Amino acid sequence: MSERIKITVIEEADRDAAESVLFHDTEKTLLHTLREGGIMPPSLCGSIGKCGRCQVRFWEQAPLPSQTDRAMIAPDKLREGYRLACMARPKKACRVEIAFEKEKGIDVVVKSSVKGERLDRGGVENGGQEWQNAGNNIRGKVCEKCYDGKAAAGVGTAVAVDIGTTTIAMQLIETESGQVLDTHTCLNPQRSYGADVISRIQAGAGGEGERLKRMVREALAHGIGQMVKRSAKPKLMIISANTVMEHLFMGYPVESLGKSPFLPVNIKTVTMDYLGIPTVLLPGISAFVGGDIVSGLYACGLCPSAEKESGIWLFLDLGTNAEMVIGKGSRLICTAAAAGPAFEGKGKRGGRGSERIEAIASVLEKGIVDKTGLLKEPYFENGIEAELENKKEKIWICQEDIRDIQMAKAAVRAGIYFLMKRMGIRDVDEIGQVYVAGGFGFYLKRKAAVEIGLLPAKLEEKIEVVGNTSLAGAKSLLADIGSMDTGYILNRGEAVGMADLTGREKIPGMEAVFELEKAVRNAEVFQLAKEPFFQEKYIEYMNF
Repeated sequence: MSERIKITVIEEADRDAAESVLFHDTEKTLLHTLREGGIMPPSLCGSIGKCGRCQVRFWEQAPLPSQTDRAMIAPDKLREGYRLACMARPKKACRVEIAFEKEKGIDVVVKSSVKGERLDRGGVENGGQEWQNAGNNIRGKVCEKCYDGKAAAGVGTAVAVDIGTTTIAMQLIETESGQVLDTHTCLNPQRSYGADVISRIQAGAGGEGERLKRMVREALAHGIGQMVKRSAKPKLMIISANTVMEHLFMGYPVESLGKSPFLPVNIKTVTMDYLGIPTVLLPGISAFVGGDIVSGLYACGLCPSAEKESGIWLFLDLGTNAEMVIGKGSRLICTAAAAGPAFEGKGKRGGRGSERIEAIASVLEKGIVDKTGLLKEPYFENGIEAELENKKEKIWICQEDIRDIQMAKAAVRAGIYFLMKRMGIRDVDEIGQVYVAGGFGFYLKRKAAVEIGLLPAKLEEKIEVVGNTSLAGAKSLLADIGSMDTGYILNRGEAVGMADLTGREKIPGMEAVFELEKAVRNAEVFQLAKEPFFQEKYIEYMNF
């Protein structure tokens, strides 16, 4: 029978530290109650007890440890009262200390290298309290405060936004010159519900959809508020995101994204009034090939066209969800693979995904790892510290890290194989250019990617690393839209779709977005896991 008990939460291991009191339903997990109270433990596994990141310490009345607790926490720590918040269901009033580490800032590539742009890396702010403190009434508590007369007179601005599964990046642009006035990046606060899109879908389908929507909107509102303090109120905003992030931002149901046939509620362009800013949410292609990929194709000049006589190209955005597109002329073929946090997330003992790949390539070359991915003795149990190419850094990798990379790279290689097959090409030599996008891709060393089998050896000299093309595409669209009657969007209200609009219904000045939606509407999409012989190819590509 459910009861409500009092839980006192201490955020530091100091008995004189400030405390907060939460009321807990004994049928719920402690993690659920912490989230309800605005405390967001990292739960990269989606709250299933696999990552061990949400540890807390009970000072009294600790519940009996579960089997998962025993597997993830050392015996001496268990005796001291440590438990996983996602597993613990306290039944009596207690005092709990926050034992998990807050996620540290990570580097995010906020500019793309396409079209000759200079690279700019931005450090991600932790910002946990910042979005927790943002008001529910976003327009009233954030925007009016920011637009209080401090805006620079006569300077037109616009905002480009990339809502990623891991990070949110945005830039304030001066519309006339295209100059970047300011940049804001932060970790996506939804990460407390899991590192990948599958975890977010499960959370949204489990009744957390409204909370997930509020979290991302508050993070976005805070970022815009930080950027416009000394600039004019933006005249336009373009948002690029994958399909799951777009659904959560809009408050759409996500249940259909998590089960076959994986049908999105909407993947057409959305125009709306958001924070009093005319806003365009870019169109997607399918449930797992979203607006971020469409934006990336636009940034790289790869949008399909019957007039285009280009050769065959391959576009890869390798993150928690690895999206892959092959194209030629007016034809686009797309698929995606669940890579998990192997590429973007930190390994068991730290390091970017690109560093882990370089480290694995290094130990593979030295014979410390065999072709099947097995670490040889005496390193199998505890791992090995591998030296990176620049000789200044070392990274510790263990057997689990290697297996994670193996599974992710096998899915990508299988994806490339089936994309080529559908395009009707047999040899990778027929691919003229490979674009590797995303923050992970920017740091990826081509030689290491080839050595571990992530990419075919014949493509090594054809790889072009293009950075955050999702954000770059949104910026390019802002430039291409130029002058327009943005008031039309505000007056029109929230509306879906552009490619079917005719005559006066078309939004003046939005021809670029109109053409973009029209260009990708006939893209071919297939589910990788349903391809005949996928499992055989996946297993084949597991080996190094």
